[in-house]
Amino acid sequence: MRRKKGQTIVFEQVLLFTISVAIFIASFALFSMYQSSYISTMKWDQLKAVKEYIVSNIIELSEKEEFESSVILEIPKRIGNDYYRLTLSPNGLNITFFTGNIKDYDFSSLYGLNTSYTFEGSVTSDKGKVIIYKKGNSIKLK
Repeated sequence: MRRKKGQTIVFEQVLLFTISVAIFIASFALFSMYQSSYISTMKWDQLKAVKEYIVSNIIELSEKEEFESSVILEIPKRIGNDYYRLTLSPNGLNITFFTGNIKDYDFSSLYGLNTSYTFEGSVTSDKGKVIIYKKGNSIKLK
């Protein structure tokens, strides 16, 4: 039986190490891709949850008979590690991230309430709360 030379053993070990590094890099790239996809999905799910939470409280507040009423809601300071702005206008509720990307927003109509009420106000998420204030036929975000 012939003995292996030292060069052959070193070559095998270098080849094995190279293949291991290639597998590690491929795995890292694959998991990074999935992570960014999951973070993006999570970000939009949280954004929609905050939007629906605010809109449902606006609708509930509009149904109250009192002339003046308000509600204080706690909201997440960040969604997907980004701050965001809530803007209430006659068109509806708009949530915009501070990333500057035009696609980073979500919009919700107010289900026809704009015919009965005037809407205004804007608040940033850095405080972690939003006050919805109703006075007469006006609803404001503060």
